[in-house]
Amino acid sequence: MRASGGTPILKALPLMMQQRRDLDAALRSEGRDPERVGILWSTRVIVADTEAEALALRESLIADVPREAVGVWLSHNTGFDMSTLPPRFTLAELQERITAANASPVGFVGLLAKEYGDTAEIALEDFFEYGLRAATGYAITIAGAPGRVADRLEEMFLETGERGGFMMSISQCSPRAIPFNLVTKLVPELQRRGRYRTSYHGRTLRENLAS
Repeated sequence: MRASGGTPILKALPLMMQQRRDLDAALRSEGRDPERVGILWSTRVIVADTEAEALALRESLIADVPREAVGVWLSHNTGFDMSTLPPRFTLAELQERITAANASPVGFVGLLAKEYGDTAEIALEDFFEYGLRAATGYAITIAGAPGRVADRLEEMFLETGERGGFMMSISQCSPRAIPFNLVTKLVPELQRRGRYRTSYHGRTLRENLAS
């Protein structure tokens, strides 16, 4: 099991669809209408004029991060000292170690287990490579030209029930161009498709989110 340099390692959409189904079921069990409840998905995107430029910006997220920092981040994220891991282990063994240390197996490690299964064996070096992509947001970042990114967001919106929207988050490693490009390149494309408002009529955040 090895991380692919150009492809996000975690398939976000199936997890989002499952979360939507679980929420709908929970709402129905409480007598509530799922159609009236949306989800704001925390999403990371990188937009540039060309696909090549966007992918280069995404690669910059992991270019200068030392591997030592990855172990520190993973240890902080789980509450488990990753420096104690053997050269090879299964994700089930890792979950057991984390649980035995009264730490938390959720988050990155839990998602990795869902993606590849508890019995998947992984080398420590590869595990840290996956961790690098998780820590920087690389693994879940959608990168591309405005049209391609808009296509992906539309797909995610449709497949999760067309209820809610997106919260655009930015990695601490992000170049300054990334948030600027969201406003100047992605928003106009979404407005052209009728997917993003051109004005706000509410007086409060609540009114504007609900409209």
